[in-house]
Amino acid sequence: MKKHTRILAGLLVCFLAAGMISCSSGGTNEETAASDTAGQISAEPSAEPVEIPEEPKGNGRSEVKDSLPDTLDFEGVDVRVFSRGGDKDTLMEFSAEEMNGDVVNDAVFTRNLAVQERLNVVMDLILDTGLNRHSGAGNTIRASITAGSDDYDLIGNAMYNTMPLVVDNMFLPLNTLPYLDFSAPWYNQAFLETTNLNGNNYVIMGELSQTMISGTFSMFFNKTLFDEYYNGSENLYDIVNEGEWTLDKMAALCEPLYTDTNGDGAANEGDTFGHFFTDTKTLGADSFFGAAQIEYLAKTDDGTFVFNGTSERMVEFAEKMHKLLFQNNNTLRTPNNNDQIMDIMKNHQAVFTTWMLGGIDYLRDMEDDFGIIPMPKLNEAQEIYTSYIHDGSSAFTIPVTAQKTDVTAAYLEAMSAESYRTVTPAYFETAIKSKYSRDSETSQMLDLIVSGVYLDYSYIYGQSLGAPIDVIRGILADATSCENSQSKLKGLEKATLKMFDKVVEKYQDLLN
Repeated sequence: MKKHTRILAGLLVCFLAAGMISCSSGGTNEETAASDTAGQISAEPSAEPVEIPEEPKGNGRSEVKDSLPDTLDFEGVDVRVFSRGGDKDTLMEFSAEEMNGDVVNDAVFTRNLAVQERLNVVMDLILDTGLNRHSGAGNTIRASITAGSDDYDLIGNAMYNTMPLVVDNMFLPLNTLPYLDFSAPWYNQAFLETTNLNGNNYVIMGELSQTMISGTFSMFFNKTLFDEYYNGSENLYDIVNEGEWTLDKMAALCEPLYTDTNGDGAANEGDTFGHFFTDTKTLGADSFFGAAQIEYLAKTDDGTFVFNGTSERMVEFAEKMHKLLFQNNNTLRTPNNNDQIMDIMKNHQAVFTTWMLGGIDYLRDMEDDFGIIPMPKLNEAQEIYTSYIHDGSSAFTIPVTAQKTDVTAAYLEAMSAESYRTVTPAYFETAIKSKYSRDSETSQMLDLIVSGVYLDYSYIYGQSLGAPIDVIRGILADATSCENSQSKLKGLEKATLKMFDKVVEKYQDLLN
């Protein structure tokens, strides 16, 4: 580890909260999200996992009150909400045209109507259906605000794609607006603390960000196939609960599972494997890297920053991933895209597949039983299971060109509060836990997964740092790159730290 420049005290605040990496599996265009990850600066680093608000005792979430005055009446004014809508994940955050019997759709519809009636406003939803959870609207937003146009009141956009706009003075400091109560449980407190710049928050994430929950990386497994082989001699839920679910344990479980099912004498698609992982730069790399809790860039107690790309922990990670991905026929690797990433597991050809929680939608017609567990730890010395959240999850801002700021602030508060009360329970408790989960243990695992979300600086600031997570994807894309990871990472150390200095300077300019 090499220490880096000391940052001015009070300028940085720490980061930790809804995981974010560059989405998409390739490319570099800002709108496609490929190597884009950026974040904000904070002051006190924390190794603790993000805590998802627990259901209050007594009457539950539905009875938690917000601090908005009961007398608010904005006389039917429009609130223009810009959001992505190119897939189910992004659509479900705002779009519900009518009640249709789907538990999440109906909760979103009910929330939208309740807030509009409560505040006497009309939501004017401006959807960009060309953008999904893997892409961002940064260019569109920048063009509008730079032109001085009052096009949007509230903006929801991919987090990684939003953060670079903050330091370019595109958004209002939300702390200066009325009605917003950032102590409320519907806001992600760790995100607020991390992105707070000398008392100002320009971006928020919370329970209005439905993509935050659906974007949590997890390990899915074919329970039927696993039980066929191990026949009760191994129980994955017990392994997790005993703290023994590690990369070594996963590789050990995968190795004996390989079978030349198609009988052609070669390990290829059509055979049975322990693990499936795409053979291109993929978000699967993000999920394993986040679970190993390496912190590519980390802040020390004395305020200096270190580069952990060449640390012992990173060396251990590369060695263990090489064993899992490239040795002993542990892993099948094919170029499946996002919509097909679950197919190998569904088709009884692999036990383990990693994806976001939203991937459960692809398993509704799966004939085999399946389960969900956390991503494996780097080793047993790692105290907790951790996870990144896909950085395409929505973050919310109010542009500096907006005029109806008081109305928008009240609307943001009301929508966030009502999401906490109705939409999150519908999605997480009813749709994910009850409707799709096949056993009671999976429900318990989901609580464990979501409670372990964390971030590091490189994940947040990636778009401004040369996309470190894309480097990790490249390292895990083939055996040679994985073997030579240290030389690759060492060559990036100085440049990464220099780019981080520039991020800090931009924040200082914003303060000035």
